[in-house]
This record gives sequence, C-alpha cells and structure tokens, in this order.
Amino acid sequence: MILLYRLQDSRIGRAWNAIREDELAAAANGINTVTTKLLAFSLGATTSGLAGVFNASKLTIVSPDQFLFTVSFTVLAMVILGGMGNIWGVAIGAFIVYNIQVVFLKSINGVIETLGIPAFDLGPVHVNLAKVPFVDYQFLLYGVALVLMMLLRPEGLFPNQRRRQELHIAEEFEDGEPPGEIAGAMGAAPGAAADIGGTP
Repeated sequence: MILLYRLQDSRIGRAWNAIREDELAAAANGINTVTTKLLAFSLGATTSGLAGVFNASKLTIVSPDQFLFTVSFTVLAMVILGGMGNIWGVAIGAFIVYNIQVVFLKSINGVIETLGIPAFDLGPVHVNLAKVPFVDYQFLLYGVALVLMMLLRPEGLFPNQRRRQELHIAEEFEDGEPPGEIAGAMGAAPGAAADIGGTP
C-alpha cells in the first residue's frame, strides 16, 4: 500500500494521471505516452504475477475454473463499493465484500431463525426468509448493490477527492457556482467579459 501511494504521487504517477485526463495534452507537454502506458501495463502484469504466485502457493493448485466471470464481477464490486481512485477505499471495499460473501451470507439464515422472523405472503407468493439460499443469490445481490451505488453514490463509499468532484460537477452548476477548473482568468467564469461589453 505504501508503494502504491508513493507511486501515485511520483513523476510517473502524475504522468499516468495526465494521460488519463487528456492524452493529447500530455504528449504536448513532453510525456512519452507510448513508454508511459507500456510501463503501466508492465507494472500491472508484475503485480498480478505476484498475486498469482501467492494464490498458487496458498492453494497448492491452479486451474482455469478458479478464474471464471464471477471472480471478475466480485473484484468489480469491491472497486465500485470502496471508491474508484482511492487505494484505501478499494482495500476497505474488498474487506467488506469478502466478509459479506464468506461470513454474512452464510450466517444470515441462522440469524433470521434466531430473531424468529415469520414467513409472509406477497400476493400469491409465500416467502420464508429462513429457507432462502442467500449464498446462491449472492451475485444477484451484488448486482442490486451495484445499481444502487451507481444511482445513490456513484463515487463509492471512500472516493478520491478528484473523482468526487468529477461526478458531482453537474450539482455544482445547479448551485450556480462553476468549479474552479473551468473558471476563466482572474477567477471569472468563461464568457463573463462578453456580459460587460468586452471581448470573450
């Protein structure tokens, strides 16, 4: 985690951010976009290789059925829940999703039985929560949670400050306060000179 934080604030990390925001502008400012992107791919492959070695040494076996679509979906849920762009947020999201998957969903039926929640009817459907296999529906619950996150809090629980501003820029316009990034010279909004008879 410390290495990732140091890398994020380093020269190469700022170059990655510049390419992500505007590749043409980054190239115009002297950043070699080809080698910088290749370095990002190589570091990502190195990190994945280290994680794969640790996973293989722990499980003592590696097979293709361990890396199905459900694994990618779970990782996506961890990233979106924690907050994109925030290293600690993604780590917390991974911790939350892991505990939901391994602990909460497996024990929720016992909790319902302990609380004595009775069965009920939803029209013609009889629902008994104590007998619902929540583990079998975990990816359905992940999908519902992702949709709710995109609607209610698209930046995640612990987002990066820049990511939060990007996703809420429309709300700042509705409040009548243009963000500082698009403000013109001397702090005036673009086009303000035309309102007083000047040239824009």
